[in-house]
Amino acid sequence: MEGTPIDAETTLSRTDRAVHGDLPEETVLLDVDAGMAVRLNPTGAWIWDQLGQPRRVGQLASGLAERFEIDEGRALGDVVAFAREMARRELLAAS
Repeated sequence: MEGTPIDAETTLSRTDRAVHGDLPEETVLLDVDAGMAVRLNPTGAWIWDQLGQPRRVGQLASGLAERFEIDEGRALGDVVAFAREMARRELLAAS
């Protein structure tokens, strides 16, 4: 997965490796294979929620920019960074 480039045209989807739960004021992913929990910040939680179905990085960045009222360039960088980290952990697939 580390060799997969991630850009605005990349489609992201959740893998079966993680289950998630919403706790008061935070979202936590449980990597069942590794037995590790990943706590998501509000940005990551929003992205994860949007990935209930596969979406392109560019679509996520546009929505993130609107939702959090940030520059679309920054939003794209945030989505790409999140996607790379979650792909590294094998919690997201990129195609």
